Amino acid sequence: MSVVTLRGCRYSACCDKQQARMTATRKLAALAIAALAVSPVLGACSSSSQTPAQSSQSAAPTTAEGKHGPLFSECGGITDQTVAEQTRVTGLVNTAKNSVGCQWLAGGGILGPHFSFTWYRGSPIGRERKTEELSRTSVEDINIEGHGGFIAVGTDPTLGDNLCEVGIQFDDDFIEWSVSFAEKPFPPACDVAKELTRQSIVNAK
Repeated sequence: MSVVTLRGCRYSACCDKQQARMTATRKLAALAIAALAVSPVLGACSSSSQTPAQSSQSAAPTTAEGKHGPLFSECGGITDQTVAEQTRVTGLVNTAKNSVGCQWLAGGGILGPHFSFTWYRGSPIGRERKTEELSRTSVEDINIEGHGGFIAVGTDPTLGDNLCEVGIQFDDDFIEWSVSFAEKPFPPACDVAKELTRQSIVNAK
């Protein structure tokens, strides 16, 4: 995963919009890269018509090393309706959907609010946390449903704390929910991110 740095524009509204665009782009790239990275393990899981049992059989590594966490269903087990209800954003479009993640954009446009779920298998959560520490206002430890990870907050000079990302570790895997709002009014970003993460953990197999 690439590291996003925005030197010299930490408090600029213009650069903050640039950071939001780069965040959405980074998440889209992460979904694509993660899909390629786990294709030997989850190659047969890309079809949305598969049953959890089929996904479990496809995900069972035969030669891969490491200890994997639970299986997450498509979009972390979160429906489009649930995302709309939690974020209170109308017109959300699921613009990226595969076996390792999903992304929702308002009207399908990258410049508005964006929300994403990503499932990383065999990828160190520490590397993602370091990336967040380079570009976010704060990064702290968090525990949800007995699982540890991090919560990162991004602050816009006009909107306030409008971006929140939660990463939770499961053995050698981790999941991440990213929530970013583009205009007021909006619910507390971290409340939304934590609740979506909680539901994904509860829905995991």
